[in-house]
Amino acid sequence: MFSSIRQKIISIYGFLILIPLIIINYMAIENIRQSTFQEIEVNSLKTANIISSISRDNMNNLVSLKRIVKQYSPTLGGRIIILNMDKRILVDSFHILENEIINNNEIRGALNLEEKIGYYIKGGTNILQVAVPISTLVEGNRQAVGAVLVSVNTDDAIDHVRDFRIRLISISIVAAAIGMIIAALASNEISKPIVLFSQAARKIEQGNLGETVNISGRDEIGRLAENFNLMSRELYRIDKGRNQFIGDVSHELKTPLASVKALIDSLLYGEDNIETYREYLIDIDSEVDRLTNLVEKLLNLSKIKEKGLKKVPASLNELVVDSIKVVRPLIQSADIYINTNVQNDPTVLCDPERIKEVLINLIDNAIKYIDSSKSEKYINVSGKKYDSYYLLSIEDNGIGISEKDLESIFEKFYRADTSRSRDTGGAGIGLSIVDNILKGHEWKITVDSQLGNGTVFQIKIPNKFLLVS
Repeated sequence: MFSSIRQKIISIYGFLILIPLIIINYMAIENIRQSTFQEIEVNSLKTANIISSISRDNMNNLVSLKRIVKQYSPTLGGRIIILNMDKRILVDSFHILENEIINNNEIRGALNLEEKIGYYIKGGTNILQVAVPISTLVEGNRQAVGAVLVSVNTDDAIDHVRDFRIRLISISIVAAAIGMIIAALASNEISKPIVLFSQAARKIEQGNLGETVNISGRDEIGRLAENFNLMSRELYRIDKGRNQFIGDVSHELKTPLASVKALIDSLLYGEDNIETYREYLIDIDSEVDRLTNLVEKLLNLSKIKEKGLKKVPASLNELVVDSIKVVRPLIQSADIYINTNVQNDPTVLCDPERIKEVLINLIDNAIKYIDSSKSEKYINVSGKKYDSYYLLSIEDNGIGISEKDLESIFEKFYRADTSRSRDTGGAGIGLSIVDNILKGHEWKITVDSQLGNGTVFQIKIPNKFLLVS
């Protein structure tokens, strides 16, 4: 029925405006009608009962009855008729129907000791008729001796109610029009963000990842826009990372494969010296190891997400010591001094093998990017307890990382220094593995570095993972 949310909102506002206005109009008009006619009925009944009381003892005295009618007729503003038990008119304030008989419902009810009210239209005039009995006590029982019939013109009352209804409906129409204008403006304001969301979603569907909506505010729509923009940027980042991942993997695989192919071609079609064969086979073996290492790291990265972590209590100092043992030959060959100072030796809830993998990657990274021009080369691994966490730091005085690269070093295949990474065999996966493992542990890693002054990686372990501190 309604093709847009704007139309739906306007329709809802329309119902919310019109239905209350209709109800209010009906109740107000009905109330003014009832109150207006009730006032006429009460006044007429009151006058008729007064005349009935005065006329009770004068039913046989026409002069007195005429005087009574003449006295009350002006204040009533209507017609007064007094009848006897034979329904014959004794006195008519208009002096027209005297001695005639009236036998309507109101007269019959009054002669049966009931007060009756009726509405009629006579000659285009609206009339209210009120009839009350004229009664007396006979042996303790009420007995009718006649009736008083009062007729009042109600045209003015009807006009009053009609004028009120016209004024009220006019005001309601103006109010409804203003309300609908406001509803249209409000619906436009409400639907505008939704239209923007729809347009942005359509662009994302068409492949324009990273599309954002320019909506501000602290309400639910503002927060939704903020989350939408974050989602869109994240999709863009993931898509960009996916494309880069495919390109980098292809490149990383292509280079050693090309080298292996070139070496094999040389052996097949050119070289026949045994020493050259041996040298080429050593190079092929090195490239195959490089391929194997790359594939293992890629598989390792996927296993972290697929299989999860097996957390058990472990000594943090032992994890550091075991990790250093693995890379000790590299440390010695690079002539690097390594120092450890893990205070308090906390027992942490973790996956020990994965945490050792984190530490090995970070220490290995420090070794690869050590500054060989410095006479003193060092790596410090230290830990210190704070109020709400334990902080483990891996610090070196290597070549450092530029500020523009710091935000991206945990991305897959990202290398802050491509040429150096090629020389050292780095594929840019190690720090991505580190980041994924620590996120799985709900630990946080930060990095601070300056070119030429070295790098500090800090791992923050929340208290809830410290079993002994």
